[in-house]
Amino acid sequence: MDRYTTLCNQIEDALAEKPKRTALYNAMKRGRDSRRAALENLPGGESFRKEVREIKERCLENQNELVERFARKVEERGAGVFLAQDGAEAIAYILELAEEQNAKSVAKSKSLTSEEIEVNHPMEEAGIEVIETDLGELIIQKVGEKPYHLVFPAVHKTAVEVAKVFEKATGGEVPNDVDAIMKIVRSYLRPIFLNADIGMTGANVGIAESGTIAIETNEGNARLVSSIPDLHICIMGREKIVDTIDDALQMMLAHPISATGQHLTTYVTLMGGRSPLGEGDGRKQRESHIIILDNGRTRMREDPVFQDALNCIRCGACMNICPTYGVVGGHTFGHIYPGPIGIPWTSEVHGLEEAGNFAHLCVSCGLCKEICPAEIDIPMMIAEVKDKDSENHPHSLVNRVLMAAESFSKVGCATAPFSNWAMRNRPFRFCMEKFTGIDRRRELPGFSRQTLQKRLKKRGDRNVENPTRKVAFFADLYVNYNAPDLGMAAIQELEKLGCLVAMPPQRGSGYPYIGYGDLGKAREVAKVNVDLLLPFVEEGYDVIAPEPTAAYCLKESCDKLLEKSLES
Repeated sequence: MDRYTTLCNQIEDALAEKPKRTALYNAMKRGRDSRRAALENLPGGESFRKEVREIKERCLENQNELVERFARKVEERGAGVFLAQDGAEAIAYILELAEEQNAKSVAKSKSLTSEEIEVNHPMEEAGIEVIETDLGELIIQKVGEKPYHLVFPAVHKTAVEVAKVFEKATGGEVPNDVDAIMKIVRSYLRPIFLNADIGMTGANVGIAESGTIAIETNEGNARLVSSIPDLHICIMGREKIVDTIDDALQMMLAHPISATGQHLTTYVTLMGGRSPLGEGDGRKQRESHIIILDNGRTRMREDPVFQDALNCIRCGACMNICPTYGVVGGHTFGHIYPGPIGIPWTSEVHGLEEAGNFAHLCVSCGLCKEICPAEIDIPMMIAEVKDKDSENHPHSLVNRVLMAAESFSKVGCATAPFSNWAMRNRPFRFCMEKFTGIDRRRELPGFSRQTLQKRLKKRGDRNVENPTRKVAFFADLYVNYNAPDLGMAAIQELEKLGCLVAMPPQRGSGYPYIGYGDLGKAREVAKVNVDLLLPFVEEGYDVIAPEPTAAYCLKESCDKLLEKSLES
């Protein structure tokens, strides 16, 4: 079975589970609404995104020095540090520590980095019982699933399903009521916190100037996991390390605002060195070890495209707004890291093949970039993954057809009204579906015999005395070939406002090539359009595009495609 058939089957399965889809939709909407409400009461609104971006870029540039300083400060505080090149080294170190402690049980707080290296399996194979103490992680551990969301691992589970999970775990009756479930879970976890040999956490931030880590939770479990057991192990990616406490505080604002719409996570814990709790009662000295994981991050840092992924703060906002994720969820749209940001991260830490299995579910809408607190250009990284993936897995026929939209539009206009009749003809659409893969139920726009370019040429130039501004009108495919009336109306309104409007020679925006992952063709089109528009820009024309995709492509994509050339 090929990957597209497998993916289609996964999509059909996801769509068939209506309760899960409803739970996911409601949760994602709550996340967006809460974020919006929180920003209304936050001084400066979304301005914090620029500060987060500046901090992440600065710390990424100085990452090697920060890692070295952080490790030195951690050791000065009496804790151990291990720099793991990959998951295998990190796991080997953990098992060595567990053997020294004769550990039989591990209580874990939520850690995406531990999920990344799948640390639970080798520990269980070594005879160590591993218990997740974050409620969402505990639920998916009990049912043998991977996290569904970066922040809400069990967001797809209903109260009825969760009650059944804990009925099986506790052997008692559990009501289908959230408050009752929480009370039972607290009782279930209490002896685990008190008796675990090892406590394992992640870290939201590492602070180089002090050698401390910051852990943010809404359940408080990380405080118990890190303070009660005799051995605390923290696993964190090297990209989490920032320079100062002020940098860390800015991250602590960005995390909850972007993830849950809170101004501050319920429990924020700063830890430095080992916990001295209980040592005066004759107990042995406690140990604390921090594992700083590379696992491809140094390679990513040197990559001009994928280094941007290291700016991710793991808030999950891109999932909350993603139209694809909101329908099919993280098990279809993801590997271990789900959602939009999961595509570049999966490519870099788990391999291109894994990323390619779900990368093409991205519809290239660009919303993930608009909401990202670190202003990461996730769409462009996804396009790079798709482009690389096409070297081993050629583009599907339907993608090739859609990438050739400009050529088909020219033919459609030249053959209108016949082409429009064909688009509405059921037998023709049935054959079209069989041969191209474009679903016959999808309504397609009609073509105009007279394109916008032809209409303007026929109309001739309109002189505007003392123009308020000069406009170079960039129509793109839809306005030029499908809806020239819309383009004419826009131009006439601009002229009423005193603008001198010209429509330079131009290609389509080329965004289908970006969206489907043929960046070679995208660069060709970008170069042509930049060369055609440049003389007008040099004469003081402002480029205006009536189609959002075209505007986005010209403003955001061309510069990167042409590697910030002087012309672009």
